[in-house]
Amino acid sequence: MKIYSSTIGRLFIAAGMLTVPASCSLEEANVNPNASTEVSVSAVLTGAEVALGFNLGVNAGLIANIYIQQASGANGDAASFDNYASSTQYFNQTWRGFYVEVLDELKIVRTTAAQRQLPYYSGISRVLSVYAYGTLTDLFGDIPYKESLYGNNITNPVYDKQEAIYKSLQEQLDSAITELSQPAANNLGALPATDDVIYGGNIERWKSLAYTLKARYAIHLTKINSTTAAQAVLNALYDGTRYRGIADNSADALVVFGAATTNANPFYQQNTNRPGWIGLGASFVNLLNGNEVTDAPTKPEGLFVDPRRAYFATPYPAGSNTYRGSAPGVPGAFSVIGSYYGTATSPVVISSFSEAKFLEAEARWRINPADPLAKTALEAAIRASFQRVLTNPADPYATPEKQQAYITAKAILNGDSGGDLKALITQKYIALFLQPEAWTDYRRTGYPALPLAKNATSVANPNGQIPRRIPYPQNEQSLNKNTPAASGYQTPALWWDK
Repeated sequence: MKIYSSTIGRLFIAAGMLTVPASCSLEEANVNPNASTEVSVSAVLTGAEVALGFNLGVNAGLIANIYIQQASGANGDAASFDNYASSTQYFNQTWRGFYVEVLDELKIVRTTAAQRQLPYYSGISRVLSVYAYGTLTDLFGDIPYKESLYGNNITNPVYDKQEAIYKSLQEQLDSAITELSQPAANNLGALPATDDVIYGGNIERWKSLAYTLKARYAIHLTKINSTTAAQAVLNALYDGTRYRGIADNSADALVVFGAATTNANPFYQQNTNRPGWIGLGASFVNLLNGNEVTDAPTKPEGLFVDPRRAYFATPYPAGSNTYRGSAPGVPGAFSVIGSYYGTATSPVVISSFSEAKFLEAEARWRINPADPLAKTALEAAIRASFQRVLTNPADPYATPEKQQAYITAKAILNGDSGGDLKALITQKYIALFLQPEAWTDYRRTGYPALPLAKNATSVANPNGQIPRRIPYPQNEQSLNKNTPAASGYQTPALWWDK
């Protein structure tokens, strides 16, 4: 029994009338000889974008965010994720979801766009392919890359080293920016429009997303070289003094879902189809309550309650004004995902202005802890999250005065290296709720300093530590002779996490 379903992704891909398992790598443009010569680039792009949003939500987001105690596997099969005891069969759908439902479809778009001279479609598919591969390698480490997406033509693709994949991701984003920077007249056909469910064909916003992703993948390398990584972030976000990342909330990259059962938000579908299985983690709810991650889940709220609490979580008990999360590794359903992400039409976030400003804040701080622009960027990141999430002016915890008091109390950078990094990453952890990027931040910084889960010791996780990777899926281990042996939740370590 799965804890997730890919109904949406398959539905929209079916609308494109093509699901071609044999295509090609990012670096080449081979055409599957068995594929139809009449491909609807528009329909396939729509399906791929929706499939990415769905798979990002449940097949990456919920798993990663249970590990870092934003969410909890409260009951049912989901409880195994809470103490890292899941069968590797559960990760088959994560693998398939990204490779088959997203990357195969994006390769169709990119190949067809190259044939028909549609650089905007090619550039969009390149950005999204980078995102999908980047998500996979940050979950699993080394993955098939250059030999992936060939279907039956290559049944045992080699696993590329993560270091090489990261280098290629940056190169692919540069290529995408070049394609997206061409004049519209260079597209010998219709331009992306409503078929692009993320940006509605706004090419400038796609470029801003590409630059923001360059900054994201640069910050991941802080354990390798902190200053070099930080400077690469600023080089991506700024061209001299000209800012070119995601510039405001209107340019956030979102997949917004519909109200019908078959195309509703994945978190909503999860809670509707498996009620009570997914709750919120005590560490996350503690922060929303103005407490520390290690406090008891029943501790009364602190002085500075997070203004987003009523949007990110539901009260527990229902009808009360209190909130409680599940202790890690201890089954039990208390507060669950709130209205901002938990309704049928809620978005799944690809990237955002808030993330871009968190990236800038950390990069500036790493280069010069005394740089006042680091604090300016941190405050802007928190405020952008408030502006995105808060909608109820009657909420006594979210008044303008409460918002400012929270920022004043929490956005503190005073030169204490540990305290400053804790402040930066803890606030990013809250703002990037249900986004797997928060797990990457935890692994490279150690913040928030999460408590260990109960009953989390197993052969795959012998010391009961918080996972730093996902074991390779059972199907890969059984069917691909090149799959690295003996993967677990800690080893082999990801390249950027050593």
